[in-house]
Amino acid sequence: MDYRNEILQKLLMNGRKERLCCRRVAIQDQFQRSVDDGCSENVSQVECKPYPCIQTYYVFRMHWIYRTFYSIFLLASVYSECVTQIYENTFFQGGDLTTVFTPTANYCQVVCTYHPTCLLFTYLPATWTKDPAKRFSCYLKDSDTEMLPKVNMEGAISGHSLKQCNQISACSPDVHVGLDMEGNIFDISMADSYQECQKRCTNNNRCHFFTYASETFHNASFWKKCFLKHTSIGTPASIKMLDEVVSGFSLKPCQLSELDCQMDIFEDHEFSGINITSFFTPDISVCQTICTYFPKCLFFTFFTRKWQIESQRNLCLLKTSTSGIPEALVSQENAISGFGLLNCRRSLPACNSRTYTHMDFLGDELNVTYTKGHRACQHVCTDMIRCQFFSYSLLQGSCNEEGRKCECHLRMSSNGSPVKIVHGPGSISGYSLRLCKKKASTVCMQHSARTIRIVGGTDSSPGEWPWQVSLHAKLSRQRHLCGGSIISNRWILTAAHCVTSLENPNIWRVYAGILRQSEINEDTPFFKVEEIIVHSQYEYAQTGYDIALLKLDKPMNFTDLQLPICLPSKEDTNTFYTDCWVIGWGYRKEKGRVQDILQKAPVPFMSKEECQARYRKRRIGDKVICAGYDEGGRDACKGDSGGPLSCRHEEVWYLVGITSWGEGCARPRQPGVYTKVAEYSDWILEKTT
Repeated sequence: MDYRNEILQKLLMNGRKERLCCRRVAIQDQFQRSVDDGCSENVSQVECKPYPCIQTYYVFRMHWIYRTFYSIFLLASVYSECVTQIYENTFFQGGDLTTVFTPTANYCQVVCTYHPTCLLFTYLPATWTKDPAKRFSCYLKDSDTEMLPKVNMEGAISGHSLKQCNQISACSPDVHVGLDMEGNIFDISMADSYQECQKRCTNNNRCHFFTYASETFHNASFWKKCFLKHTSIGTPASIKMLDEVVSGFSLKPCQLSELDCQMDIFEDHEFSGINITSFFTPDISVCQTICTYFPKCLFFTFFTRKWQIESQRNLCLLKTSTSGIPEALVSQENAISGFGLLNCRRSLPACNSRTYTHMDFLGDELNVTYTKGHRACQHVCTDMIRCQFFSYSLLQGSCNEEGRKCECHLRMSSNGSPVKIVHGPGSISGYSLRLCKKKASTVCMQHSARTIRIVGGTDSSPGEWPWQVSLHAKLSRQRHLCGGSIISNRWILTAAHCVTSLENPNIWRVYAGILRQSEINEDTPFFKVEEIIVHSQYEYAQTGYDIALLKLDKPMNFTDLQLPICLPSKEDTNTFYTDCWVIGWGYRKEKGRVQDILQKAPVPFMSKEECQARYRKRRIGDKVICAGYDEGGRDACKGDSGGPLSCRHEEVWYLVGITSWGEGCARPRQPGVYTKVAEYSDWILEKTT
């Protein structure tokens, strides 16, 4: 414990330094008056990406009384699938949860996504004229029936939560020109650019967003000033249009903070600080995840099931302090303390996939159904958009006559966490996977090959592998060169050796949703490539780092024939996969030609040691996977490079490997070597956000 006390001492010392450095003249009111005086409605805005001010649990009442609208009423309903449709000139009537202020409709949509109960939203943009004070208002809404009346209202923008959608990100790197996002100003300093100001916000524990006044601002006393701000809920208190200012958000959710990532856990100790709120959680891991995504939470204390006060067992206390660090470390048996992980330079999904035996998560009952096993119960909860957590009951009388299916209780609460956790035999509980990064889509969760030319392979069926793409290069003539995998609506993952000698994006064409190469002609739709990113450590395939990203010139609309595959996380590195398939249009023999119909072949994994014995002159490291049959006969070959090694695990398909290299094709004792995607999860996230 001496080592950890030393860490805390360093934190406390740093905090004292920070307090000394952050003393500033209190000119917030003066600045605000200047902002009000110089307000202008003539403003140019950049198009910005969404940013979730995550898990806002405060509930306010809307004070705006709805006026007379058009008399046409339609119903907006919520589906278990991802719904990205935006309704212009539309207002969702009723179902009000809270009102926040956001710079764009997209930002409003993601705030709704991370709110525990928001299903629908309505946004009033900068062009709203009926009541200028309501500009930038984001109305978060819910409905017991999962639908609300749609009312015609000129200028309003409405849409759905993205809770069921692919690759939800809290990262918002873009800035908003001509907008002052107002909040509590706690630090003012000089900066040469808004980029420097944004970096300061990112590297300050308390900062949620910033405003930078340029050297052409109307009040010279504010030229090149950087204002760091925060609010109790993480979103601006209000937003005003103002010439010659730039506002934006902290880049901590983009894993760009240079602050220390404090991962130490202090057992039998309680952190003292300002209590923000509390939740019931099954373990410290969930408590830490909630703290990471909760506005203002910097550290936490969790009371275990052995805590002396029964009503406080499994209680997670979220805390903050004016210094940004715990005020003291108090010895307290059966208490565990730690820090939020927003400063860590790695992706942290806002979810928890683990299940808990002998725990019953209590909450509002949405439905009771019968499922075969607790994992199936979790998937049902995930597919039901209002379900936040579940309990699977094995108690006598809870299962049907055959005993093969038991009661699956689907539940929710106002804050997204159980209202109480009861310990005892007979129940298995867990959370919805709706905000997990690995839940790329409902297809990603549920897609299964109908049956499952790759050497020794067989023909695929239409839509069997909807993430597979064909990469064509248009040189003296156009032809298929490599495969690739759809990982989002803008990104294709492939092998670096496919593109290193052809790094001009203009020569590439990406064909998605095709089964036969003969389908491709001059009229066949394709995607152009905007950018090619090759791993900086790549030299040639046999030395590793054989991975590259292609950014499409426009977003891809998903259909039954073109859909993303799930990416494994770093935590999945040691997952044991048994149902794996290699896919491609490559040669069926070493001296062959590209196949017309997409081929598929099952391949088993081979241990690293066994693979190294097969390739004595090569180094088989931890960043590759070997797969193939000892007797040969089935393998990837020329033309399959860059394509997916797809594995099904618990009914979910993952992009486990990228076809990289091998000696010949399907030779005995010469397995195929694949780039291990889980080892590059951080790199992929960094480059695509």
